[in-house]
Amino acid sequence: MASSWESQHSLLSEDSIDARPQRSWNPLNNRRTDSEYRYHPPSETTWSEEVLHEIGLGISSADAIPIELPGDNRHSTDSAATTTPYTYKIPQFSQTPTPQTPHAHSHVRCPNRGTVLQKRLSWVPLTVLVLAVYATVFSGIFLGIALRKPRWRNVSGDGPVAPSTATLLSSAFAKTIELSYVTICVAFLGQVLSRRALMRDSRGISISDMNMRAWIMQPGSMIVHWEALRYSALTFLGAIALVSTFVAMLYTTAAQALVAPKLTLGPIEPRLLEGKVTSSFANPKYIASDCATPVTNEMDPEYRNTTCIQIEHVGHAYHNYQQWITQWSEVVSSHNDTSNQLRKRPQPTGSLWDNTTITGSWIDIQDMSALSKKHGRMVNNITMAMPHGGIPAAAMNSKNKLKQPTDTSGEGKYNIEASVPSPAINVLCTGMTKDELKPLVYSTWPGGHKFNMTTWSTSPPDDIPRAPSWLNRTVVDSLFQFGPKYGQVPPVFGKYPLPYNTILNTTGPWPANAIYLLGATPPSNDSHMPEYVMCSMRGKQTGVCSTKYSADTSGAFLGTNCESASNDLQYDRRQDVFYEGEWNPDWKNIAAEWASALSLNSGISDGAASNARLLMQMMPQYNKKEGTFALDPTLPSIGEGLAVMAGSTLILSSQNAPFVPFWNYSIENNNVLPEPVYQVFNASIQAFGYASGPTEKWQGIFYVILVFAFLTSAICLGFMIFEARGRQVTDFTEPQNLFALAVNSPQTTQLKGACGCGPYGDQLKERWFIGMEEDDEHYYIRSKAEEKIPFVHKSMDSTHLEPMEIDDGGGRMLSPMVNEFRKVSKRHSFLARLY
Repeated sequence: MASSWESQHSLLSEDSIDARPQRSWNPLNNRRTDSEYRYHPPSETTWSEEVLHEIGLGISSADAIPIELPGDNRHSTDSAATTTPYTYKIPQFSQTPTPQTPHAHSHVRCPNRGTVLQKRLSWVPLTVLVLAVYATVFSGIFLGIALRKPRWRNVSGDGPVAPSTATLLSSAFAKTIELSYVTICVAFLGQVLSRRALMRDSRGISISDMNMRAWIMQPGSMIVHWEALRYSALTFLGAIALVSTFVAMLYTTAAQALVAPKLTLGPIEPRLLEGKVTSSFANPKYIASDCATPVTNEMDPEYRNTTCIQIEHVGHAYHNYQQWITQWSEVVSSHNDTSNQLRKRPQPTGSLWDNTTITGSWIDIQDMSALSKKHGRMVNNITMAMPHGGIPAAAMNSKNKLKQPTDTSGEGKYNIEASVPSPAINVLCTGMTKDELKPLVYSTWPGGHKFNMTTWSTSPPDDIPRAPSWLNRTVVDSLFQFGPKYGQVPPVFGKYPLPYNTILNTTGPWPANAIYLLGATPPSNDSHMPEYVMCSMRGKQTGVCSTKYSADTSGAFLGTNCESASNDLQYDRRQDVFYEGEWNPDWKNIAAEWASALSLNSGISDGAASNARLLMQMMPQYNKKEGTFALDPTLPSIGEGLAVMAGSTLILSSQNAPFVPFWNYSIENNNVLPEPVYQVFNASIQAFGYASGPTEKWQGIFYVILVFAFLTSAICLGFMIFEARGRQVTDFTEPQNLFALAVNSPQTTQLKGACGCGPYGDQLKERWFIGMEEDDEHYYIRSKAEEKIPFVHKSMDSTHLEPMEIDDGGGRMLSPMVNEFRKVSKRHSFLARLY
């Protein structure tokens, strides 16, 4: 304390200050008496008020200045040290001191120098109103964007607005909304609490209520000062403050999650797309002439096209077949049996342009066990559909204006589902005995000695009947639809193949629509196993599917969606009339080149090709438990294998074909157009692009933040317009205003013990009001519990007591300050009852 006294001493003149002994301050010393700290009458010497202000005590009345400290007991009796006392001569003021009462306010003339109600066009009300409008309007816009989830087509890597710029702008606007929101919520709380404190007969405000503004500005204060949260959080205003707190904390995060443009998969939109058409479906002449090879027609005019197309068949067919066999191998090696139900077995696969994966579907599925039991022999009937091969080229056509994938970010990715017919193949295989095959094997005929395996394929014997002869009847005529009833001529094979070998018949005259394969099954001790298997293969365009295409920078996917009840784009559901099962005769010519290229006819010369051997090992086995033939869960069937190998012919046949199942052009040049033309088809598109909205389902919780941000902003704006009417009262919850009010208010016992450590416990819920000493136009804050205690008013020559309110019924003229106070302290609106 010595340095403090010395500092004060240095500001006083030597004539007015005498030395005084320093004493030890020990308020816990039990041997002290109250007389030690009593006030003494002022001395004759008088200090000016300016000097007292310079000292820094902030005292302008002699009532608060002790005149003389007692000379005895100036230091603790427990202290062994003795100091030289100082003597202070305190100047004496001319006024007579007023006795202090425990609850009386020492009257300080402190008239309010400004109005409590601020003008509408003054800076603070106008600024708060503008910010309230801004926060409400833009939080509503952000909420609308989040709910609508618009696609930002002008935001792209090469578009007018870069994705990073769009994200930055969104974050900047969100931050300005957040700052405006915090400002108006704090202003709203301040206005409500200040008006409540000023109103007569209101419940007043508590310290915990005044602490609510800190929740919004410093959310961590809810943890640090949890007691205030306990007292005010369950009130109506406290609930609004809590909501505002969480909105202020999470608004920018919520806006980033729901409003900022992000790369997402858009909604499914119906579209009409266009694709180029050059030839009819499965046109052998066009497909062969369009085959890419450095060999020109001048170099090899006779075999240039067939050689090229056979190599193309081999490349695609073996690749697809090998991928499918590998898939089966992985299933079997992992001891995961597939199923004896075709739909649950590995799907057919393929590839296009080395970067597009193709997946087909098994359709028109029939129960092999029931079918075999019905015909009394092994019957393996497989139908497979592949996607339309012209869809990828149509998707990449610039006329459809589809942005193509550009980088690894995913921008430009899209999914297409087209309502177009799908090419399909049917493979029907049945087991037969040697005797049953005799009508179809030339070497067993009476003239069979003319069989020559070298010339059989190119120059068959002359004694083979030609159309219109229907050849011999067989036991499988109804199964393969041979004879005049069905218009199909049965095949003729040159000889019986050796075990594991296959031979072909591809020479059926028009209107034959199938090629046939005859194979010898592996030797078996099972009497139920047939010696031979004969298969037919036919192609068509089916309407029970739609084609799906997905493009990405890492590759593309082309697949089918078949026989699905929810598929509105299934082709036959979009047509008034569609005839299913019309087999295409032209496909037989494509398949003939395909089969020869894959060595499926090598058995005619006992060639023992590997492909034929593997096919014969896929012969379905007899199921003794069911008493019939069934699909083996650990092995593909011969029908499945042939269908997968032939899948490439379906893609090739449909690549430049119409998007309808017929040729609707009048040009007769082998159904080939001199120039490609565009054809329209129905489709749906789902594209990746920049859009607002959540990318994960759990992010939908942020909608709560955006909704409450808009609602609370609207509440604050409505309060400013309809309740405050653009005029605000002084916000007494602001620290500077509350400090000025508190230091000019009477002391109170309601905060006893809180001067050093702060209020706690029930002190936080004590109710306070703001009143006015109308004689001096002086505002003060006081506890509700002490509302009726009188105030001490001093005049120059007397002391008397007066109540707080002044009766002006006698015609007194009220000052503008008093009139303003009485106006704001009166309940004058319905909303005021909610305070």
